[in-house]
Amino acid sequence: MSKNDDFVTKQFHCVICNITHEIQLLKKLTEKRSKFPFSHSFLHGELKNILTTLYLDRHLDIRGVDVQQLRDDDLFSKEQVISILSTLMEETERLRKENEKLLKELTKLKKKKN
Repeated sequence: MSKNDDFVTKQFHCVICNITHEIQLLKKLTEKRSKFPFSHSFLHGELKNILTTLYLDRHLDIRGVDVQQLRDDDLFSKEQVISILSTLMEETERLRKENEKLLKELTKLKKKKN
């Protein structure tokens, strides 16, 4: 677990939920960045339906905030969801078969050893 000094705490005001939020940002966020400010996006709100993008400088000071209320159809279309799900299911099946194969090989090796 990271120590508190690995983080910096910043505040931003969300114009959608009308709340000033505190957010902890990992200081390492600025490592390997060549351009500033850079964007850092996350979801918040009771239903995680508010997309917040913070624009951060090299000192993790907030230089801008963009918030958007998301609707169900904002993230992915039905076709995209089906495509993503199909790909994930195929990959899951491939990994299951690979795991099964590896377990058989492990069993063979254990029998050889004994």
